[in-house]
Amino acid sequence: MVGSIFFVGHVSIDRVENVNGVRVQPGGAALYAAMAAKTLFDDVRLVSVVGRDYKFMEVLMPFGLSYVRVFNMPSTRFEISYDDRWDARYVKASYGAGSRVSASIVPAEAFSPECTVHISPIHPRRAQKIVDKVRSKSPETLISLNTWMGYIKEGRRNRELLKELALKSDFFILNDSEAKALAGTQSLSTALRLLKARMLIVTLGEIGAIISREDGEVQMVPALNFPVWRVVDTTGAGDVWCGAFLAAYKVSGDVMRSVTAASIISGIKCSGWGFEKLKNLRFKEVEDLIDYVIGLREGALQKRLTDYWNVK
Repeated sequence: MVGSIFFVGHVSIDRVENVNGVRVQPGGAALYAAMAAKTLFDDVRLVSVVGRDYKFMEVLMPFGLSYVRVFNMPSTRFEISYDDRWDARYVKASYGAGSRVSASIVPAEAFSPECTVHISPIHPRRAQKIVDKVRSKSPETLISLNTWMGYIKEGRRNRELLKELALKSDFFILNDSEAKALAGTQSLSTALRLLKARMLIVTLGEIGAIISREDGEVQMVPALNFPVWRVVDTTGAGDVWCGAFLAAYKVSGDVMRSVTAASIISGIKCSGWGFEKLKNLRFKEVEDLIDYVIGLREGALQKRLTDYWNVK
């Protein structure tokens, strides 16, 4: 397939604290998603804004810097603390340059029928303007949208906007807690009936994902997880899932295989800090990734994970 995948959203400096220690590392939903997509697809573009104080520019280089704007203001920063059950608490969020992520920074190159645009969690009003701009310029461009529980809980207007965007996007991706909160119910099955989307994808962590289509068809896709013997850092795992799913779909055109690939890549990510386990990882096709994990589970591993590293 031709065409690029454009990941629009935040790039940040994160301070992460969990049972394994404390790290200051590059982060942001768009960067995590783009890094995951790069493991399966070459033509990945990052569309974001950073401040002049951003100290991880070398991490952005594989995506080119054409669509990353630098403003004379502080970079987006998050402080995230995890308890021993890996529940996250955002201690501090300072959006800084991230407040400039908007429809105006989406490049003209994204307005092509062959391209895919993924909107990582940003305020629903900004997401709406991006979706509307892409749709008006190129109706056939695939649009994927992911959101965040904080925006859902912020107010009714946000929830209504997100429901509208679910019908305008080709893929609307939520986790189970977000789906229930958006639908205003404690039951996931009820949420699936209430939420209308072209394709609603509800991720269920290590269980897999549920695909609900516009025609009412609902499918459960069990996860084929990368066996993580020790979880090191779960920051960005959901964003990684989104990026891997879109890249796998771009190369295979198969939703089921794409869900499987996303689960595996997300598991690999959690076995290290940030995205350190992903940044040199390359698979030629989805089958390589699936064969690797099957071999690992069966104890008949023919290749080590490092055999898939892109060493330059």
